[in-house]
Amino acid sequence: MAKRMDVGRSGWRTNAKHNMLNQLIGQEVGASPRLPKAPRRLVWFDLTAGDAAVPGDEEWRRACSPGILAYHASKSQLPVVVNLYEINPETYGRLLANLAVKLPEFGYEREEVTRWRCGRSLLQVFNQSGVDADISAVHSFDAVFVINDPNSITEWAMRMSFSREISSRNVTFFRSLTTMGCNASGLKRNKDTRRTRIECVDRVGAFQRSVPRFRDLCFAAIVRDDAQWAYLIETSDKWREKTEQLVKGAFKKYDRGTSISWYRTAAGQFRGDMLRLFLTKAEREGIRGQEDRWLTAPLAERIAMIGAFEDAPVPEAPVQMGLWSTDVEETPA
Repeated sequence: MAKRMDVGRSGWRTNAKHNMLNQLIGQEVGASPRLPKAPRRLVWFDLTAGDAAVPGDEEWRRACSPGILAYHASKSQLPVVVNLYEINPETYGRLLANLAVKLPEFGYEREEVTRWRCGRSLLQVFNQSGVDADISAVHSFDAVFVINDPNSITEWAMRMSFSREISSRNVTFFRSLTTMGCNASGLKRNKDTRRTRIECVDRVGAFQRSVPRFRDLCFAAIVRDDAQWAYLIETSDKWREKTEQLVKGAFKKYDRGTSISWYRTAAGQFRGDMLRLFLTKAEREGIRGQEDRWLTAPLAERIAMIGAFEDAPVPEAPVQMGLWSTDVEETPA
């Protein structure tokens, strides 16, 4: 499948991202057995697994998400189920080949073509979109972690209802990591991407509407990054400080600072960070003081409000309104 706005491996950004992911998963493995009412199992979903290939001079267990997950699963005190999703058939084939080479190094034995086991932990691979990830085997005693790291800002693989679905299964422990700003600045250079960028804003709005009251959303953006990479982490409200320290530390290793805001404790800053990520400075100026109206208006009006180019046709307004809301829909614990 062709990729739009493909940013590929982006040097220090990719390395810092993997460092952050490695620490988040390490935190899951280390802390889960000691939590009050500790989970009995860890269930991890990588919705955008890729081919698990890394440059020859990098450690596989640190330089790709399947490697990071497989390594930590092999060391976990609790049983782990690792679910890898890859939609592209060719990439999926390379993923299977690379796993067959690397997994035995960590004690995995192949049970089937797409399944490996290491002690009480299981790793399985699916040739399908992460949007269709099956959560029917998730139980209330599980701790769930989700990775949504697409090649493009426009190709998220985590369905907007995922968090709500997990909560409906009475899962207490849930975290997710989503890459939001895959070269966001590149997307903003094209005058024809306004509709796409508004849709990206609304995806964040959907996250906001679905997060239950006992979890929060952390927006982390790399400071002074010309490509404007950013991340969205859903986590327990009790883990704010630890999450913030972990994220800042992961990027500090590469001499990069991060700007962090939390939806529940700094809603205005959180919203401003979203708009700065997806809208240009001139577009933000066009809606200054009218942000609430803009976030809930029909699409055609939203494009007009941010100053549509005169030679760009304005698309027809959709029936639905914008997904953003100042009201938080809560899900019972």
